Amino acid sequence: MVGVIFAIACWAVWYLSPQNTSLLAFDREALAAGEWWRLWTAHLTHFQYSQLILNSAMIALMGLMVGHFTKTWHMLLSLLIAMPIMTGILLIVTPHLTTYRGAIGVAAMLAMMGIWFLILESKRFSLGYWLGILLLLLFVAKVGLETLVMLSPAGNKFTGLHIAWLVQCFGVLAGLAFFNSLHQVHATKTAKNKHYRGASAQSRPKAR
Repeated sequence: MVGVIFAIACWAVWYLSPQNTSLLAFDREALAAGEWWRLWTAHLTHFQYSQLILNSAMIALMGLMVGHFTKTWHMLLSLLIAMPIMTGILLIVTPHLTTYRGAIGVAAMLAMMGIWFLILESKRFSLGYWLGILLLLLFVAKVGLETLVMLSPAGNKFTGLHIAWLVQCFGVLAGLAFFNSLHQVHATKTAKNKHYRGASAQSRPKAR
């Protein structure tokens, strides 16, 4: 549900006036002046309609998938922590960047979380398992092709694509990190963690 709400928020921001939208976007000078909320709200803004459609669709779908395996507040907390980290790193590693808009980092983060939940929590060779494998291969192919373009001599010409690719990489790393944490919580809760089962067995009183 968190992903659906996030996607709706992206569409709501899209229909704001340009002046109001600019108050939410990533802006280096505004951030330096203390407008720290932009570290979060920048992920709700977009430059292009096509980016809005693709990102909001992926966020909604993957958000529903992740929500099937974890609690709503866990997912919400993960996003609230990851969003400023991604934009904060972007602020540091790209000193030439003055403005940025896009939710591709959040989309990549939820994609990683949803895909790995599918693969590891579905029965081996079940439909969910193969769906996770297929989505992983498609995502890796997408990121791999974009990486080849960015590393090619012509890659320097696509400044906007380079920044989007960079934020996407941040999202992938954030997704893997938060998936690991949430998966441990999920595995422990469902007693699928062997260490948890062992601890439970040890904690039981011995029969006399």
